[in-house]
Amino acid sequence: MNCTIDLFILLENRNNMNSTQLVNFPTKLTYKISDVSEIRPMIDEFIDQYRKSESGEFSCRILLPRHLKSDNDVKRLGATIYAEIMLSLKKNKLIANLRDIRYIHDANNYGWLLLNPKMAEKL
Repeated sequence: MNCTIDLFILLENRNNMNSTQLVNFPTKLTYKISDVSEIRPMIDEFIDQYRKSESGEFSCRILLPRHLKSDNDVKRLGATIYAEIMLSLKKNKLIANLRDIRYIHDANNYGWLLLNPKMAEKL
């Protein structure tokens, strides 16, 4: 399976991007996930929308809480989401063509944009 996904693009590594652009970037899907039990329904909708998206038009924002018991809980939540997305794409014989951008969304949430690379060029 061909898989192209760029991970861990940090805000400080992108000179032409600021947090306001990321926060205000329009996405077709937005999910706020704070518990593992919320991941499966999100993945099902994500895959459905990814399958239906026109070439170059897929965009998704995932918001993760900044104030869980520990930073490891947030990392674990993000890693679980990533693994489930990759597994579901593979099961559905879909090729991952996504750009991954993680940033601080607001005082309470981390933001995670999953965009088709053509959409990411708009930033």
